Amino acid sequence: MPQTQDLFVGVALDLPMEQAFTYRVPDGMRGRARVGARVIVRFRGAKKVGIVTEIAETSDLAKVLEVEAFPDEEPLLPPDLVSLGKFVARWYGGSLGEALAAMLPRGVRTRERIPTRRRARLARPVPLAEAHADALPTAKNAQARVLRRLAKTPGGQIVPELVRAAKVSASPLETLVKEGWITIESEVATSDPLVEAARDPLPSEAGPPPTPNPAQAHAIEAIAGALRTDAYRGFLLLGVTGSGKTEVYLRAIETCREAGRQTLVLVPEIALTPQTVRRFRARIPRTAVLHSAMTEADRATAWRSIRAGEADVVIGPRSAVFAPVPRLGLVILDEEHETSFKQQSSPRYHARDVGLVRARDAKAVVVLGSATPSLESYHNAHEGRLTLLELPERVESRSMPPVHVVNLASDGERRGQGTHLGRTLVDRLRTTLASKGQAILFLNRRGFSTSVSCPRCGFVLRCPHCDVSLTYHKHDSLAICHLCGHEERPPVACPECAFPSLKHHGAGTQTVEQELKTTFPDASIARMDSDTMTDRGSYEAVLDRFGRGEVSILLGTQMIAKGLHFPNVTLVGVVSADTSLQMPDFRASERTFALIAQVAGRTGRGDAGGEVIVQTAKPDAPAIDLATRHDFATFAALELAERKAFGYPPFKRLLRVILRGPTTDGVLERGKELASRLARARLDGVEWLGPASPQVARMQGLHRRHLLVKSETPTGIQRALAVLKAKPGPVGNVEEQLDVDPVGLL
Repeated sequence: MPQTQDLFVGVALDLPMEQAFTYRVPDGMRGRARVGARVIVRFRGAKKVGIVTEIAETSDLAKVLEVEAFPDEEPLLPPDLVSLGKFVARWYGGSLGEALAAMLPRGVRTRERIPTRRRARLARPVPLAEAHADALPTAKNAQARVLRRLAKTPGGQIVPELVRAAKVSASPLETLVKEGWITIESEVATSDPLVEAARDPLPSEAGPPPTPNPAQAHAIEAIAGALRTDAYRGFLLLGVTGSGKTEVYLRAIETCREAGRQTLVLVPEIALTPQTVRRFRARIPRTAVLHSAMTEADRATAWRSIRAGEADVVIGPRSAVFAPVPRLGLVILDEEHETSFKQQSSPRYHARDVGLVRARDAKAVVVLGSATPSLESYHNAHEGRLTLLELPERVESRSMPPVHVVNLASDGERRGQGTHLGRTLVDRLRTTLASKGQAILFLNRRGFSTSVSCPRCGFVLRCPHCDVSLTYHKHDSLAICHLCGHEERPPVACPECAFPSLKHHGAGTQTVEQELKTTFPDASIARMDSDTMTDRGSYEAVLDRFGRGEVSILLGTQMIAKGLHFPNVTLVGVVSADTSLQMPDFRASERTFALIAQVAGRTGRGDAGGEVIVQTAKPDAPAIDLATRHDFATFAALELAERKAFGYPPFKRLLRVILRGPTTDGVLERGKELASRLARARLDGVEWLGPASPQVARMQGLHRRHLLVKSETPTGIQRALAVLKAKPGPVGNVEEQLDVDPVGLL
């Protein structure tokens, strides 16, 4: 009897270790050994679950443990995602096991039970069903009520809800099924409000698609032409707010679907885009939603459906870049400039760049869309690495809203001590409310006051764990650290000099909300920030109220600055345009420009037009001045020239090393050792700054220092990464974080 040849697998474990570990496959399990399969193995005496990344017939190791089990019938991860995981681990300097684990929702790993329910739908056209209902005799009124109810709900209705709403028993439904008037099908039950929103598009979204204007038609044809070649191609779709980028996306998706391939749509935060989900579902019924805020059962169900190829479109935030789409043909990143596409914990990937790599490997097309694209993407388009497509005008020839800059430093604007809404903005709000219009007010700072201090001795209430002042939240009567979450009751008197009255400085959304209620007591006001949007579906509920006109003034942070389309919004107010400009970060101007331009784009989308009021103490700052004039090209030219002069992206790549430890001396010593290691390596084209103190020198009780490594080439960053990781040395209790292509330097 011939001897069976050994078979070995490389296994990546969900641990902060770079290497895969070799295990022998028992003869009885050889048929289950495939790349992407989960395995149960022994590691340091404990059972661990890993992913097979390699298969080989030989091993150089003298002693190899055996695989204990393959828990799944088929591999959970397809080979292309395993390959993508290797890229993520290699480029971002993380663990392969952690990268692969990030691709599998916990509900998939734990085999969450999939709940189901029954949904009733009309089986014949609405006019026929309504005519049949009218013709039924009085004895069959129950059937008529069911038909009329379903005629008003294009997406059908859950059977128990239909029975209650129509006031019928199950018998009329059974009769209508037998006669072919309705169908009742089982579906996966979900508690996710966005999945529910996707089922039933709004009536305004269910009509015929609009006719593209010439600029849209050109962009649609360019993308469609690339899709027909079955080759990788990247586009940057630069369109002013309201220019119809979503319609271009939808037309491209239709072309992709006709070719038998699927689309992955990434948005900054899925919880902020219920309108997007509805619009896509209205045109592409087989649209799946995938995001981390879903219940584990919902997410597992959606993941399995996507893995089975049952969705034409998958919509989700950055983690959806790992969705198991089997026939990927198109990747779309909407608002591609958003920093939320960068993961801030291991693996620290950027969804935009991972999406580009995934599309390249799948021979798919990528569309990066934005009214204010990142300077990296804009530069890549001008260098020929992306094809630039422009939508310079709004749809239906609507004009861009006029923007009025209000200098808060002028004498006539201040309405009194402690006020933050200037006279101009208040007057415009009064006019808007009188004309039954709606307003959106933007302030990118939550809380009531940004600091609490003593006016006599200068004492400032600070976080005991971080080098920042505490933000006062009046509704909860708490002073909160927005970095570590520390909370405390603010003292009544100064703890240093016993002065009886502490003073509040700065304004947050709570402050402005109180001022609005005082100034406009009869107006309906809603506040949207991370303090109010805490429950599942709360964002959707507020936007539904706003869309129905039940809310007159919507006040919020950056979550309201993008993705909202409400034609009745005739006024947008930026309460303080200086908030992000004051950050000590080389991207501060870029973020300020993008925020102002994006929030200004929320108005002027209806027949009544609209206007924007921008309050600032720095009206001459280029980012503010050019944003109010909708002049991205001039801003980009100025900012790119400055980036080139000082050696920042897109002209140089960055690697940030963050060091954290219990003592300043220990962290500084470790930073100097790493800098010395880079100096000894003599890497061509690589330079570094530090170790230096970042903006926040202490966070969560740990002292911090950082090094900033720069290189003109990606290769230089990878070489520096290898040098820094080569020999850990006497690390002690100093923690190191490596962040390739960081989006912030906090």
